[in-house]
Amino acid sequence: MACGVRQVRPFVLVVVPLSGCLAPPVRSSGEGARIAIISGNQQGAPLRQPLLQPLTVGVFDGGGTPVEGARVAWTVTHGDGSLSADTTTSLASGVCQVILTVGATPGTDSVRASLIGSPEAVTFSALAGERRSPWPNEPAGSTTLTDWPYNQLVPGADESGSGGNVWHQSPGTGSAAVVVDPGAPLSPPNVAQITYPVGLPSGSTPWTLYFNVSGREYYSAFWWKTNQAWQGDPSGVNKITFWQDAAPASANLIVMMNNQRQPAYTLAVALEFNRAANGHLVNTLGGGTVWHLFGNVNGGNYVIVPGTWYRIELYFKGSTTATSQDGLLRWWATKLGDAAPTQVGDYTNVNFDTPNFIDFSFAPTWGGNSGVTKLRMDYYRIDHVHISRP
Repeated sequence: MACGVRQVRPFVLVVVPLSGCLAPPVRSSGEGARIAIISGNQQGAPLRQPLLQPLTVGVFDGGGTPVEGARVAWTVTHGDGSLSADTTTSLASGVCQVILTVGATPGTDSVRASLIGSPEAVTFSALAGERRSPWPNEPAGSTTLTDWPYNQLVPGADESGSGGNVWHQSPGTGSAAVVVDPGAPLSPPNVAQITYPVGLPSGSTPWTLYFNVSGREYYSAFWWKTNQAWQGDPSGVNKITFWQDAAPASANLIVMMNNQRQPAYTLAVALEFNRAANGHLVNTLGGGTVWHLFGNVNGGNYVIVPGTWYRIELYFKGSTTATSQDGLLRWWATKLGDAAPTQVGDYTNVNFDTPNFIDFSFAPTWGGNSGVTKLRMDYYRIDHVHISRP
């Protein structure tokens, strides 16, 4: 069973945060400008209380450069909430925001942000009557490390970023780009698309988007989907994300779409360690120090349907030693349209290698060196990613 370890390349393209050092010239929000949600969507607050986070949008030109001086109109289109402003002007980063105080009637308040002088608009939703986060299983009191909407993939050499919120790229055998997907569930319409071209060999990674960390306890969450006609690999392995640790030989905690045991794809987590063995865990497949976990609650074996958006949440805490069987590993999936997440795994007796994890990445390795190639162009799409530390 191949590990498909993702190696970080020495040359990277840096994804610069929207609040970073870019300083584009002032320009109008005329033809070709786009508005996109950055953050603040799908929150909730008690009746007549402000949301914890502002509603934030970004304005970009056709090439993805932030637009300064664009005017955005804000309107409550459903519910009786109120806004801190009805018109805002974008900063040099392309960003502008308002505060929403939810109404006195329980239910969903909706807010439309429209780019003045353009038909471009986006809609936020907020729950009146209940405090809520777009990341429902994030541990209470967690510190956000990055909350990235994938409105930009900016080439450059700026490593400073904003508060350490710097995403990187590492080229592979395919490509990555920001594309428009109006159906994106959290921060439409822009999403990241990682493309698997025709001829891409099994066991390779088309592109890598990664974020540096240092620790052994994290929560990560993101919205993700494949194209509907996804071509699976004969190995049954279609990797999505990696948490990579700092061992001399790279070891990984991997979220994947897996059909090793049945025709349908299931949401699995792989443990690919150097010392830690996990043969004692239930509903698993593997050997030695490499194990694929299919879940141990709600029946496990959560089915993934290609072409459908899912929110995938993962929480883990490394074990005390490589043999102490006290590491925590939990994950959840929410199919777009479902009222609540489904917990797939809740393991409290996992063995981890002991080094710190050093990065989180979308390094979506296709397959396990099965000797086949992609017969069609496939893709993964990512609509927002959130990482925090309890």
